Amino acid sequence: MTDAALLDAARILDGSPVPTFVIDSSHVIVYWNDALARMSGIPAAEVLGTHHQWRAFYPAHRPVLADLVVDGAPRDLLEKFYRGKYRPTEHCDGGWESEDFFPHFAGEGCWLAFSAAPIRNADGKVVGCVETLQDITERKEAELHRREAERQLSEIVAGSPVATFVIDNHCRVTHWNRACEALTGVMASEMMGKSEIWRAFYPYETRRVVLAEMLVRGAGAAEVSDRYTGHAQPSALVPGAFEAKDFFPTFGEGGKWLHFMAAPLHNLRGQTVGAIETLVDLSARAPESH
Repeated sequence: MTDAALLDAARILDGSPVPTFVIDSSHVIVYWNDALARMSGIPAAEVLGTHHQWRAFYPAHRPVLADLVVDGAPRDLLEKFYRGKYRPTEHCDGGWESEDFFPHFAGEGCWLAFSAAPIRNADGKVVGCVETLQDITERKEAELHRREAERQLSEIVAGSPVATFVIDNHCRVTHWNRACEALTGVMASEMMGKSEIWRAFYPYETRRVVLAEMLVRGAGAAEVSDRYTGHAQPSALVPGAFEAKDFFPTFGEGGKWLHFMAAPLHNLRGQTVGAIETLVDLSARAPESH
């Protein structure tokens, strides 16, 4: 006989847009909502009253998270099946949540975030478990693209003979290549994660922003030009980028003229997430070229 607590839970979940199923303490499916039927391609009629909750997620029989939760499974059993991909659910004693890729799910495979929480009766006894799921494939693919873009950027910056540094949207240094170390005399270990970029270029000043920071903060052409007293202009090659030149008296024995260009970095939504700046030593050129 189905416990009243399970029936109450099912009534509450009726019509929910969140893919959800409920099992009783014997691991029998007592609820499988329409949202899960649409997501998994398995109608409720095929699984209600069975122990086949695994069918939606795995090619062969194995416990799902709800099975482990209803049994109060120890961590070593959770580790066996979810291998470091699980964590306790906030604000729910005995609940767990996880993320994983299911290659057989709905025939095409997808990333799912899922959480399972015990259902208790009035006496506090566990009489079942409710598991909810969310398709996070789009987010995971975006994360993968972002990591790949970051990897490629790191390789390009590290291997470039041109002095280059990159900052994030909080103006913290994320890349500082060897050419930049050679030009400034400041090691990457001193700059990574720091926002005081100016110290590498203007150590004699109390505080000032560098060109890359100005772009992250949305500075326009007039503000950039004012900062560099007419020695700055929008790049003719890179949209949204600016280039400038300035004299740095602390570089080398007698100071150096540098040409530098900064360009904003955007995510897939077009939001500014940082900036990259390159610097070229002009000191070897004739004075009039400065």
